[in-house]
Amino acid sequence: MNCLICSGIMNFEAFVSSAAEGGPWAYEGWRCVYCGDIIDPVILRHRILSRTRELVSMGKDRGPR
Repeated sequence: MNCLICSGIMNFEAFVSSAAEGGPWAYEGWRCVYCGDIIDPVILRHRILSRTRELVSMGKDRGPR
């Protein structure tokens, strides 16, 4: 898998936090070894929704009439 930001190599990782950092949490995702961008299901869903909203506001989702 390649990074959507810089086309670098993505590495699958488990991200874990201790309770000292505001409460324990853990998730899995992909991190770019070059630029550090992280992708997980929540981030990906938000990026898709954001781009969809941009297209709607620009009127490009209407297609040919």
